[in-house]
Amino acid sequence: MKVHFIRSGERRYSMRIEREGLPVLVMDPAPGFDPDLPHDMVHFVVEAALGLRTGVFGQIAAGGDAGSFRVEAADGEMSAKERQRAARKQVAKGAKLIRSQGREGELSELAAFLFDIGWRSQSRPGSAAQRAALGEAERTRASLSADERARVDAGRRQVFADFDRLAAEWRALRVGEALVLEWPTGQPIG
Repeated sequence: MKVHFIRSGERRYSMRIEREGLPVLVMDPAPGFDPDLPHDMVHFVVEAALGLRTGVFGQIAAGGDAGSFRVEAADGEMSAKERQRAARKQVAKGAKLIRSQGREGELSELAAFLFDIGWRSQSRPGSAAQRAALGEAERTRASLSADERARVDAGRRQVFADFDRLAAEWRALRVGEALVLEWPTGQPIG
């Protein structure tokens, strides 16, 4: 699966996901623009590094839509009625996959928050907002099971290295350019 993170404006991004044998998904605009790492890129990295196969990107790879993507309109390939039917089918499958995410879906959210706060605290450790976020991160970390804490701790070095690498690539993009990553390896394409 190829995930395109597209800098679609000065303070805006969109996403396009190509899946073999499945409809292309798009989200435009995507939520959580950040000049260093957009929100969904944080999730992508964390889920890939921790091997979360039923998080957001795992369920998209399995044919879902994460409840927030839509099927890309194909140029003249389908009638409006066929596109509607495909979209309804996509939504139904996506809803089923979201329900089946279980703890990994929740762990994706918690771990993304923890890693995002931890990584950003390295560059702005003294701000009041950062201190408050770190306090919340400690409470979140404490809510994890011992196995989940160990999994998160084991992935920290890899996630932070990936954040550093991808942030540099993301910051270098001009409007209209994309950073394309392969799921589940997390490796850039092209």
